[in-house]
Amino acid sequence: MINKKVWILMIGLVLLLIFVWAPWITKGYAESIVSERFSAKWQGVGDGCGFNCKGCGVKESHRTLFGITVKIEYACGMLPSDSPEYHRIDSVFVSFLGTVHGL
Repeated sequence: MINKKVWILMIGLVLLLIFVWAPWITKGYAESIVSERFSAKWQGVGDGCGFNCKGCGVKESHRTLFGITVKIEYACGMLPSDSPEYHRIDSVFVSFLGTVHGL
């Protein structure tokens, strides 16, 4: 019979693996929450940042340990032209708890 410490260790390892994988956070959810939080951050700022430029928005996302990393392209301020050389690219992390980091 397996003793209590081994059971606790096995349960802990299973829980750790579940949190590392975070199956309840999907790429679609991560991309939409990053878009929402980014837009909310710049709401009401006259010369802020946004996705309303050619080719801007969520570019890609991939699963990482404990969440998903989302790559976004955006522009800030008054641009001389709407070309990629004036756009910014950042990576934002969505944790297994659904929190957004790196905006």
